[in-house]
Amino acid sequence: MGLRFPSQHHGECFFVTTTFRDWRPHGNSPGFYEDLVESLRFCLDKYAARLAGYALMPSHVHLVVFANGTQLSGMMRDFKKYTGQKIAADRGIKGGIWMPRYDRVAIWSENVMRTKLEYIHQNRVKARLVAVATEWQWSSAGDYLTDRQGPLPVWKNW
Repeated sequence: MGLRFPSQHHGECFFVTTTFRDWRPHGNSPGFYEDLVESLRFCLDKYAARLAGYALMPSHVHLVVFANGTQLSGMMRDFKKYTGQKIAADRGIKGGIWMPRYDRVAIWSENVMRTKLEYIHQNRVKARLVAVATEWQWSSAGDYLTDRQGPLPVWKNW
């Protein structure tokens, strides 16, 4: 899987963004987010990674994940391969679901962590998908700002 910055040996917490091919709004399809959640749960477990935050958007995905840096590419490869094949097969999509790479930034401080979480929680508000962040079911905003738990387990003891 192509990376803009191939070295991932430094760090264990990453802000990851991956995008659907041509920024297509696949997230608007029924059952799409459920397929992403199922695959993310499997990959987090397989790679012993912990999810600190997420936002599943119509055209892209943001994750804040604690994972061994050398295993992050394997986790993302497996996630994108499985969802790409399943979603494409289920929906008859030709040409692939995902852009061929993902971006990731190592999170090295609590301040950067809070900034990234705030960004992903407000992303759908800026996109005018909801009025307040906690209205978006497919993010960790409710886990942090209310007592509601979202569809993915969120590790908040960072």
